[in-house]
Amino acid sequence: MKRLSATLASLLVFGTGAIVATQHLAQAQPAKGAASSFERVREVTNNRFRDMKLVGDPDQDFAAMLLAHYENIIFLAKTQLDFGGDRELRQIAQKIHDDQQKQIDTIKEWQVRMRQPGYQAQPNQSPPGSGPLDRQAQAAPAPTPAAPPTQTAQTPTASPQTSQAPLPLVSGTVEKVDTAQSKLTIDHGPIPNLNMDGMTMVFRAQDPAMLKSVKQGDKVQFSADRVNGQLTVTKIQKAR
Repeated sequence: MKRLSATLASLLVFGTGAIVATQHLAQAQPAKGAASSFERVREVTNNRFRDMKLVGDPDQDFAAMLLAHYENIIFLAKTQLDFGGDRELRQIAQKIHDDQQKQIDTIKEWQVRMRQPGYQAQPNQSPPGSGPLDRQAQAAPAPTPAAPPTQTAQTPTASPQTSQAPLPLVSGTVEKVDTAQSKLTIDHGPIPNLNMDGMTMVFRAQDPAMLKSVKQGDKVQFSADRVNGQLTVTKIQKAR
């Protein structure tokens, strides 16, 4: 009888341990669909660089490839946020997502700016092919400042604001309202006056008060322009 009781106790302990071990293994399994999603990340990121068409301009090609690189990293980070279970890695993925999005916004702003009429590269840049920025070899002497042009006519020139046509209204959807930075993230259609294709872009709000009139998810119509070198929403209203 004692031997039977000991045997039953052993089976009970073993069974309990087996249940706990089974539960632990079940919890350790990756989220459903994770494997195929990460395989998709690898496929997309590899194919994107392989299929990218380069234009031969070093600045444009660098911007395009860097943009693709940042977007690939965001794709990877989003996949980890969707399927990952480790808190530390999820925090890393979130930081990567936020940091790379800022870089993407900066590059997209440059791509818009370089398509503007009269665009010139930043002044005081090194000549093409000169290598690292700190290379000082063969530094050219500073050019002599040109004399200011003399006025040959007394006819006053019209201010840009009075000569420009009204800015077009563009349809879009508000993705984010950042009141602290006075910025709006808008998924919008083409903006003709900026020569900008449809995309998601971060704009500065010309009047911070306009941020109170919209919220995330609102369908809007807005006008945008370049003000003091920044992409700026000058007018916004909810779509009717």
